[in-house]
Amino acid sequence: MRLFSRKLHAFLLSMFLLGSIHVNAQSTEPYPSKPVRLIVPFAPGATTDFLGRVIAQHMTQAWGKSVLVENKIGAGGLIGADATAKSAPDGYTLCVSTGAIAIYPATKLDMPFDTMNDFEFVAMLGRVPHVVVVHKDFPANTFQEFVAQTKNGKQYPYATTGARSNSHFTGEMLKTSTGIALEHVPYRGGAPAMADLVAGHIQIMIASLTTAMPFIKSGAIKPLAISSGTRSSTLPNTPSLKELGYPEIDTAEWWGLIAPKNTPKPIMDKWREELKKVITPAILEKSPGLELYPMSPDEMKKLVQKELTTWKEVAKRSNITE
Repeated sequence: MRLFSRKLHAFLLSMFLLGSIHVNAQSTEPYPSKPVRLIVPFAPGATTDFLGRVIAQHMTQAWGKSVLVENKIGAGGLIGADATAKSAPDGYTLCVSTGAIAIYPATKLDMPFDTMNDFEFVAMLGRVPHVVVVHKDFPANTFQEFVAQTKNGKQYPYATTGARSNSHFTGEMLKTSTGIALEHVPYRGGAPAMADLVAGHIQIMIASLTTAMPFIKSGAIKPLAISSGTRSSTLPNTPSLKELGYPEIDTAEWWGLIAPKNTPKPIMDKWREELKKVITPAILEKSPGLELYPMSPDEMKKLVQKELTTWKEVAKRSNITE
């Protein structure tokens, strides 16, 4: 019996030592030691996908390990964000998120994840302000004329990229602040909405500046105001809503890198350092309207918390439900 006990003890000790060696070997492996999954919660072709592929290409070249973009689309980005939240916090799954992670909880009661507690906020990538644009034949050339025109008792339809999108909520803030009569018409993305605006099927749109710029340049549509707190260098002659007397409206589409909660800090630090070589002024030339938006992880987290509060207030005030 004693012999058996000694053998069992020796066996368990050897297993423990082997396990320790395995763990230590894993912990000392350079990161990344295998392919990394970079989730993009939207379809190819959009700004989110553009940023994801630029980042993935750079990281693959810099690290010598594949960083693979996975377009995990659906539910306005909710599916991709949820997959990220539920992934192992080992640094091998990250996500190019949009500000939608702060909008979902404003109207959705049965959220599959907790925005503030299920993610690590790795880095802010950039932002694009909205621009209030109208068809070239709309009878207003300034925002003041636009407000006067849309207070004549008639309901004016306005297009956005979709229900409960950032542009939708910006439009509702605009209605509340100005008292203008607008009726929301959600589209399935910026491209089809812009196509209808250019064709004259709808007269007003709250558009991403990136989406709008080619058509502003061609003269097919007219820009009236920028939604962010300051003017855009891409459209310097168009005033911001803040300077027009609506300081409460300061919105923009933004993109940031997030990871599952408890992803090791050294791994996130490595991503941040490498991103400094990617997210530079040179990237702006490839996506007109995109702005650098430098922000620490703590500042990014505070922004998300602030927007969670703002969008819930907008949803309640405008009776926006799921």
